[in-house]
Amino acid sequence: MLELELESTLATSSLAEWLRGKLGADTLIVESQGRPPLNGASNETLMLRARWSTRGLERTGGFVARGAPKGFALYHHYELEVQYRTMEQLRRTHVPVPPLVGYEADSNVLGEPFYVMEEVEGIGPPDIPPFTTVGWLLESPAEEQAELYDASIEMLARIHSLDIGTIDLSFLNRSAGKSGFDDQLARAEQWFRWAAEDRPQPTMERVLDWLLVHRPSSPPPEGLNWGDARVGNMLYRSLHPVVVLDWEMAGLGPGEVDLGWWLFVNRHHSEGLGVPQLPGFPDDATTVSRYEDALGRRVKDMLYYDVFGGFRFGIILIRASQKMHAEGVMPAESDYEVNNGATRLLAQMLDLPTPG
Repeated sequence: MLELELESTLATSSLAEWLRGKLGADTLIVESQGRPPLNGASNETLMLRARWSTRGLERTGGFVARGAPKGFALYHHYELEVQYRTMEQLRRTHVPVPPLVGYEADSNVLGEPFYVMEEVEGIGPPDIPPFTTVGWLLESPAEEQAELYDASIEMLARIHSLDIGTIDLSFLNRSAGKSGFDDQLARAEQWFRWAAEDRPQPTMERVLDWLLVHRPSSPPPEGLNWGDARVGNMLYRSLHPVVVLDWEMAGLGPGEVDLGWWLFVNRHHSEGLGVPQLPGFPDDATTVSRYEDALGRRVKDMLYYDVFGGFRFGIILIRASQKMHAEGVMPAESDYEVNNGATRLLAQMLDLPTPG
C-alpha cells in the first residue's frame, strides 16, 4: 500500500531508484518526504524532495507521488492510469498541468501502481476544512478574492475551449455503448448504487429519477470535463492559477457539467455549511455571465447540470458519512448520510420534501 510502503526505508530506496531511472540521473537521494497539509481523501499523496546528479551536474527538486486510496474510498472505481493519461494529453495544450515524471503499473516497485509528477510552486485553498471557513483565501481582502475568482473562471473556460479533436481522450468513455455525457450519467448512477449499499436514500433517489427523466433534448457541444472543478484544485501564484490538479472525475461532456459542479460546490461550502460566501466571490448569475464571456457562447440547461453536480457531490457525502460512522466520529443515530448540506440544497432546488 502506498500509504504504508512509502514510509518504509525499503520503499524510499525503491522509489529513489525508480526516480533515478526516470530522470536519467547517475545518483539520486530522497532528502525528505511528507504528506500535504489540509489534503482531501480521494487519493494517497506523498511529497518528496530529492537531490540528484547527472554527468556531474547537481540538481534538487520536489516531486509528488500518487496512488489509489487505501481502506476507505470515495469512488467505486479509482482509475489512476486514466488520470495520468488525461494529464499526459493536456501537456500538448494550453491547460497547465504538472510536469509528469512517469506512471508505473508494475506493482513490484512499491506494491501497487503509482505515478509521479514534479512539484509546482504555488498555493491552493484548503479542502479540509474548506476555504470558506479557514485559511489564506478567507483572510484575503475581497478584491484579491475577486481577482482570483475571475482568473479561475477564465481557466475553467480555457479547459472547455480545447479542441479535443487534436488530442486523444477516447479512453475517458468507460461505459459500454455510451459516450460523452451519457457515459458520465451512467457512471454516476453506478457510483450512487455502490455508495448507497441498498440503504434508503430518499432524496438522492428522487434526484436521480429527475436527472434520468429531464435529460436535455438538445444538449450543448461536448468537450473535456475536468470533473472536480473548483478553486481548491488549482495552485495559484499572484492570485492566478498556474496549474490544474486532480483529474479523478474527468470525462467528456458539455462545459456546463463542470460549471454546474463549480456552482453547487461553492453553494455547499457556504450556504450548505451555514457560513457566508467569501465577499469577493460573485453570485451564481454573475459567475455564469463571466463564464459565458470567457467561453464565447451562452450556456444551456444550467439547472439540470447544477443538479447533476449536486447529485455527484451528494454521493461523496454519503461515503463521508459512512467513513465517520465507521471511525466513531459520528454518532450511530446521526442521519447525516441522508440529511446533509447536499441533500438539503438539492431538495430546495427541485422542491422536494426536506430531508430528515
